[in-house]
Amino acid sequence: MNVRVTKLFTDAYNANPTSMAAAIQNFSRMFTGNKILFLGDMFELGESAPEEHQKIADLTKELGFKNVYLIGGNFFKVKSKFKKVESFEHLKHHLQTVEIDSSIIFIKGSRGMALERILELL
Repeated sequence: MNVRVTKLFTDAYNANPTSMAAAIQNFSRMFTGNKILFLGDMFELGESAPEEHQKIADLTKELGFKNVYLIGGNFFKVKSKFKKVESFEHLKHHLQTVEIDSSIIFIKGSRGMALERILELL
């Protein structure tokens, strides 16, 4: 995999619907260029988990993002055109087949997703 990253932001410590939406909205306004989102499941949502994950997937589309990776069992079940992977291991295998060039990357997910591991792949 060939990777050139211009800027990288990571918030892999905590995620809930409010913080995830706010972070994505802010990131959408902050920069121009090729933006890539890596979004991991939000935990401890109970019965509202499917609906809340779908709202986040819909928000990324509404904001015009083109490159979004939805990671985890909850995101894997949403209806979305973006790349969905059921686990970090699936993401790892996928990233070995793509080229990331001159991108601004934002990583966000619940602590249990341990998305900081993406940094090792980039």
